[in-house]
Amino acid sequence: MEPVINKAFVNAGQKPGVEIWRIEDFEPVPYPAKYYGKFYEGDSYIILKTTEDPKSQKLSWDIHFWLGAETTTDEAGAAAICTVQLDDQLDGAPVQHREVQDHESQLFLSYFKNGVRYEKGGVATGFEHVDVNAAGEKRLFQVKGKRNVRVRQVALSITSMNRGDCFILDAGEEILVYVGEQAKRLERLKAIYAANEIRDQDHHGRSKVNIIDNFSSDFAKEHFFTALGSGSADEVPDESTDEEDGAFETADIKAVTLYKVSDASGSLEIEKISEKPLRQEMLSTDDSFILDTDSGIYVWVGRNSTQKEKTSAMKAAEHFLETKSYPTWTQVHRVVEDGEPAPFKQYFSTWHDQGVYHKRLVRTALGYSTDDSDYEEPEDVDSVVQNLKKSGGRAIAFMPDFGERDIEHIIKFSSESDDDVVRSIVYYEGTTPLIGQYAYIITYKYSAKSGESGKLIYVWEGAKASDAVKERSFNDGLAMAQEENAILVRTGQSHEPRHFLKIFKGKLITPFTEEPKSAQLFRVRGTDATDVHATEVNCDASSLASGDVFALITLDHKVYIWIGQGASDFEKSSANERFAHYWPHGKTEVIEEGSEPSEFWEELHGEGEYDRSVNDLGAPLLEPRLFHCQLVAWRTKVEEVREFEQSDLDVDDVMLLDAGDEIYMWVGSGASVEENAKILQMARKYIKQEPTDRTVDTVSVIRIVQGNEPRVFTRMFPSWDNDYWKSIISYDDVKAQVKKHNATL
Repeated sequence: MEPVINKAFVNAGQKPGVEIWRIEDFEPVPYPAKYYGKFYEGDSYIILKTTEDPKSQKLSWDIHFWLGAETTTDEAGAAAICTVQLDDQLDGAPVQHREVQDHESQLFLSYFKNGVRYEKGGVATGFEHVDVNAAGEKRLFQVKGKRNVRVRQVALSITSMNRGDCFILDAGEEILVYVGEQAKRLERLKAIYAANEIRDQDHHGRSKVNIIDNFSSDFAKEHFFTALGSGSADEVPDESTDEEDGAFETADIKAVTLYKVSDASGSLEIEKISEKPLRQEMLSTDDSFILDTDSGIYVWVGRNSTQKEKTSAMKAAEHFLETKSYPTWTQVHRVVEDGEPAPFKQYFSTWHDQGVYHKRLVRTALGYSTDDSDYEEPEDVDSVVQNLKKSGGRAIAFMPDFGERDIEHIIKFSSESDDDVVRSIVYYEGTTPLIGQYAYIITYKYSAKSGESGKLIYVWEGAKASDAVKERSFNDGLAMAQEENAILVRTGQSHEPRHFLKIFKGKLITPFTEEPKSAQLFRVRGTDATDVHATEVNCDASSLASGDVFALITLDHKVYIWIGQGASDFEKSSANERFAHYWPHGKTEVIEEGSEPSEFWEELHGEGEYDRSVNDLGAPLLEPRLFHCQLVAWRTKVEEVREFEQSDLDVDDVMLLDAGDEIYMWVGSGASVEENAKILQMARKYIKQEPTDRTVDTVSVIRIVQGNEPRVFTRMFPSWDNDYWKSIISYDDVKAQVKKHNATL
């Protein structure tokens, strides 16, 4: 049966951008572009976002159907049906999203740079849209959010206001913007942009916009409150600490659960498959599944699922919400096989990735820039990525250079007691180990082929180091980075970035202690001579893995080199080279997995279960995601910035760029001293909240500052202008633009 093509959708989704339709008499009607961002509470809308990949020129789509708080059930149903029609026209490729007023996804909000504004009224609710030019009518709006802004109409009273937000008083011929004294630059700009949009959308550009802030005269402030009808500047309440939609803090996260959806019996059946950890192979291409998460639910549709399952995916989701007694505003997203976005894949502990992002990672990990003509792409990109992920170190994309230069200094932090941390210089001789009882600062000057150079300060934390040692080493490293304008990288034992391994020239070994009192087990990994590393793991059979090589060092000076069935030839030879002569007069025995002598198992406290997988897919490689961080009272607020650009970096605050194995903390020039000092705390709270299996000890936290961004950071943005910060628009610039426009009226 051929899909129904609605004439309103002819030529939809053929070029990048946003297209909107409003449901009128149960049919989609194109919504004028000049009103984009303004939604009536009694209506339902369909929003199509078309995105073009800058390299391949391939188009991808997101379809959102938005339901106003006062929309009718029939109108909401019509929006869902029309969404399916639009989806069919685009061959079922779009990701679908169900949006409800006041609870929209960050992706939806990101489309409207001047904010989303709600208006009373609707075409199908029995009352008309508000006549915004009615004589004498006044409206007060609260502007909430820094990145993804909502403009809400509130009661016309000073009790609706606070000192932390900005407010817009629409008085008809005049629009007054009241800037809260605690509002920062970006919040002020967003409020002015929202006021300009009210002027243009509701008053045909004829109203004057006047700004009331700390620099305004007493007369101007009195004028605002006279127009409001109550209060004074002194009576405005302090900033509320209520949570804003889109921000989160550390909280209890409910279990993430996967369900299978079936209609084989004639009625909808939902079967629980598993809770975390989830693996990609749990998804069957012949079926549909529901992923229930703390941030909403996803309906995953397999390639070979029935046409009925594909078209009724959203109905299945709504049925699921009812059976679980979830709020009607719960976010719902439909994704299709091979088109899964990063927010979906992050819930799975294993995922087979492929595509353009892999190619960029391989090029970077192998030490080539994007325009390096000497680079030859490997025939099997996926296998190269898998090998790098397993054996080449973590954070394979963090390669400021190729590690050819020498380490400058190593500083050790040790402790005799919890309160007594000793700092000492280590004289590095090429094979000096890093001991897991301690923490270290390692300084290195990088110099890339592109000509970029700078200083790196690594803070390496041993797995057995005390909290006092870790805290002192990080604080000292942060102080050094601030003083020397350097990049700070915090990393942990056995989770080091690939670049860190390379600066040790393939000779890094990290035992737990200086003087072992029992046998030691080391895992040996590497992809070439410059990234080989031997990391001590717990001396127990459960630490073994069929895909690796291990060296077991006994107290009587015997070395067992254990070779897993899936270990690479390079890792076998590297283990022999590293440990065959570990003891000058000791004995070495090479044993294959499955042929272990009893003495070997005795040293490991007996034979036991271990990871016997050979081709583990590993965690998904996710596209970078940008978050805005704020300290509010004692809490860390984090808000995602979707489809981010350089201009989304807020110079007044700290931004978090999540690149998977590495978490970049970008510090704006206007960030407070307290925010600067708490970047690790912000990263820790973010990682604790987000749904992957990572911890702050398994990722590298990288601090960079505005104006000193390395290429490894800037290449994750669609474009980057090193001179951008010199020409960034200021609050005073925008005020001047408003005055200039007023003068034309």
